[in-house]
Amino acid sequence: MEKARSGNHGLLLRVAVVARGYRALAVMRLLSDIKPSHLRLNLVAIATISKSVACTKFAGEVGVAVYEDPMALLKLDHLDLILEMTGDAEILANLARAKPPSIGVLDRQASMLIFDIAGLYQQVSARDSEISLASSFASALLEASPDGVIVVDQAFRIVNCNNSPIVTRAKGRDFVIGRHCYEIIYNSNERCSQRNLTCPMEEVLKTGRPARTVHETRPGHPDTRVHQATAYPMTDHLGEIVQVVISIRDITQELADRVEQRAQAIKNDLEQFVREDRLASLGRLVASVCHEINNPISSILTFNKLMLRYIEEEDLPEDGIDAFRRYLDISVHEALRCGQIVKNLLTFARQKSIEVIQIDLNELIDTILILTDHQLAMSGITCEVTLPKTSFLARGDYTQIQQCLMNLVFNAIESMPDGGELLLSGGRDPARETVWLTVADTGYGIDAEDLPRIFEPFYTTKKEGKGVGLGLSMVYGIVREHKGTIDVESKAGEGSQFKLTLPAGIETKGEDT
Repeated sequence: MEKARSGNHGLLLRVAVVARGYRALAVMRLLSDIKPSHLRLNLVAIATISKSVACTKFAGEVGVAVYEDPMALLKLDHLDLILEMTGDAEILANLARAKPPSIGVLDRQASMLIFDIAGLYQQVSARDSEISLASSFASALLEASPDGVIVVDQAFRIVNCNNSPIVTRAKGRDFVIGRHCYEIIYNSNERCSQRNLTCPMEEVLKTGRPARTVHETRPGHPDTRVHQATAYPMTDHLGEIVQVVISIRDITQELADRVEQRAQAIKNDLEQFVREDRLASLGRLVASVCHEINNPISSILTFNKLMLRYIEEEDLPEDGIDAFRRYLDISVHEALRCGQIVKNLLTFARQKSIEVIQIDLNELIDTILILTDHQLAMSGITCEVTLPKTSFLARGDYTQIQQCLMNLVFNAIESMPDGGELLLSGGRDPARETVWLTVADTGYGIDAEDLPRIFEPFYTTKKEGKGVGLGLSMVYGIVREHKGTIDVESKAGEGSQFKLTLPAGIETKGEDT
């Protein structure tokens, strides 16, 4: 053991230190810079509780051994003292129990005293002018900051601040200094953690790293503001956090602008979804309409061939011109039916700019049923319609409302692959100046765990390749754009019912179903 006295150099102690990564680096730098005094510390090894690349690199430069396990320090030869600077009671107790009599172990408080005895602060007087300059520079930065800035001690009391109105609220710095940070920021007598709020100050004290949070001041008040608070640690020469600087920025307008931009982006996305969903629906309708048109065209072709044969053979049927008239009536009726189907299909396919008009819901439902009649019949689904017989008007964009209802009908058809019943009903609510429509089916329904998420984009319970989960989210978006609502009731195995409410047309005021 080397405890030699060398002239005026005093007593030399060979020491090892237990510290965490960032503090271990600070200790090594300080000990390597200590001037000779009556007590000299020779750092021979260090145990770091958390790894630090910078610490390991510096240790190699100054010739200090680095260990991960504090207990490994007890095996070093000629070691006089271990300074436990983590404050971890378990590490301290383990070292004290296992150490040999020749090695002393000191806790963090005693270790700090050893540094004082070693003359660590002899350099303070030599740096007075430097510290004064740094303080002036810090004060200038404090006042120059456009944000609110406060300096808080470990007791959460404000020791300095700038004159930003975010902090002083026109009451002056003297009102702020000495008060707790949560009194000034939240106007509360309780710490953030006591009110289940994230506190950047506490995060800094816990981790030693900067922390950030966003909070509301005076929530619920008309003058509510949203602030972003960022906390930075201020450490002493040993890496101990002595104060925390908190920068407070008012982001109310910035947040409002971001929300508006995001809302516009979502609206643009919705319009794109609507277009894509419309094309997908159009493809399904074209396949259905081809079958629907084929029947009347076959009838027209059959009767025209029959009449042509009679004319060519000059062999009129027994009832003569009356039979021809009957054949022509049937052909005209079937041709008009084809024309109506094609007209409805073209109306659905036509891309129009959004136009808020009066919508005759009776006529709209009739159009949808004409377009889906073949699919309903092929799926073995019967349809029951219960709508007001008088004027039944809503106010909105015709093509978008048509697309919403078409999607709901398609979903109902897909939920009844083995047949069932489709129920369409509607009515008025004069008190709220709204109309409502329901699309109900007797299909397989929706599981309880899926029900809360059915309006989320890209969420689907359909098999792969049967859908991408945009249909109902598109319906939800369109209804919300129309200042309406959509609700769903469903149980697995018992079918589903979707209810839409929309602004009523002018003629429906004062009327009831």
